[in-house]
Amino acid sequence: MARKTVCILSTSNLLHNLEVIKSKAPKSKIMAMVKANGYGHGIRSVGLRLEGHVDAMGVASIDEAMSLRKVGVSTPITLIEGVYTPEEFALAAELGFSIVFHSQYQIDWLSGAKLPGKLQAWLKVNTGMGRLGFRPGEEAEAAYIKLSQNQSIEQPVGIVSHFACADEPEHPMNAKQTAAFRAFADGKPGPKSLCNSPAIFAFPDLHYDWVRPGLALYGASPLANRSAESLNLKPVMTFLTDLIAIQNFRQGDSVGYGASFVCPEDMPVGIVAVGYGDGYPRIVRSGASVLIGGARCPVLGRVAMDMAAVDLRPYAQASVGDKVTLWGEGLPVEDLAEYCDRLSYDLLTGVQYRVRFQWQAVGEEPSKLCVVA
Repeated sequence: MARKTVCILSTSNLLHNLEVIKSKAPKSKIMAMVKANGYGHGIRSVGLRLEGHVDAMGVASIDEAMSLRKVGVSTPITLIEGVYTPEEFALAAELGFSIVFHSQYQIDWLSGAKLPGKLQAWLKVNTGMGRLGFRPGEEAEAAYIKLSQNQSIEQPVGIVSHFACADEPEHPMNAKQTAAFRAFADGKPGPKSLCNSPAIFAFPDLHYDWVRPGLALYGASPLANRSAESLNLKPVMTFLTDLIAIQNFRQGDSVGYGASFVCPEDMPVGIVAVGYGDGYPRIVRSGASVLIGGARCPVLGRVAMDMAAVDLRPYAQASVGDKVTLWGEGLPVEDLAEYCDRLSYDLLTGVQYRVRFQWQAVGEEPSKLCVVA
């Protein structure tokens, strides 16, 4: 029988989270971030489930956009990192992809491009994130004028920026970036977008025309010190495996590589079928746990490539074959992130392909699942 390490993905929870986001930004359009393989949930599967429910989808590259079109997603798509080669302009114009312009070389490429139609464009302004975008002031103004005067660009040009510290609403960088964005964007025609997932919840007065939910859409908390439950978000991904062995160890016995855990007393130890080869972190600090029979069972020692050990004292009636929740329903992914110096984003996008992914449709029983690649 196949290894039973699996991710169950909930269509109901995905659409629930979207409705929560819409309720927080009722006057804004929704650009759902489906980049990075749908934050690990499957870009094609997520795209098909959001089709007809969002105003646009955001991807990192034209390859991601093409993968959505190939499965029938017709929702408008924005290339949030723009084009990587001049040749991509023509394909974007042909297929109606919107493009974010973040660097002068992209504008220079545009001047020599022969396009089958006009491009929808966003100008990215670096208000403090320090990655992509034009510096507010003369640099951004010059780029904005060039795009506004270019005959290949649909007018008006949109303006977009990205928060660096919105997950910490009181961080002074947020006020600095907000002031910079307002100084540049206010008064200019065209759509504007500033808010990512944490900003949607933290800064309702900054929603502008478009919001760009990512992590929140998938049911993890985007805010430091706020749980997903407190934000009414539900996990889309539940990562499950089986208990495959139970060992009754004696006081002084060690567990796993490096013998980093030594049993303080006689105790039952469970071996679960998951490891860093599946995307579960190799090293977790004391306090990390899995869920078995509704009980939180601490992870013991180092996680191996294919297996991990857990303390079964909180659930002494455990049996081989019991289901083990690694994160998801009943055990938020941010809980594990806290104990492994990883981000929820990192964990969700890090699940490996040998794990089976199964989508549960709205109203569908867990036993009747659609397996997807």
